[in-house]
Amino acid sequence: MTHSNSLPSALKIAAEVDAALAQAGLAGPQVEREAIPLYLMFVQEFIDCSEPSPIDKTNVAGRIIDWLKDNPQPINPIIDMLGAQLNEVIELSKAHGTLQDFKRRELLNMHQKVVELLRQSSASLSQPHRDWL
Repeated sequence: MTHSNSLPSALKIAAEVDAALAQAGLAGPQVEREAIPLYLMFVQEFIDCSEPSPIDKTNVAGRIIDWLKDNPQPINPIIDMLGAQLNEVIELSKAHGTLQDFKRRELLNMHQKVVELLRQSSASLSQPHRDWL
């Protein structure tokens, strides 16, 4: 009995990986590969932002807070979701080979600032507005 122990070539493996990425929607020039824009894109999709001005590093927390004013929700699940998105962005950026140390630190710092601002604003978001006082 002869068993074939042929392993796929590196090119065949690369082609299969490319095909899997394309099938998952993670291939092509239109796919965002940088960590911070990817994180901001996830946030924009989460809050279903249809405003003409895009979410950027300077207004991400404010846009989430504005969204929470219109869609009151507990803040801790939102923070947990942002943490999960952060981890996914890090993994995707690593897979694409675009996550350098300084970009990772910048992303983590931005995320931490967003979380701090959300926690600070959670008290005012959870307080009922009383115009008659």
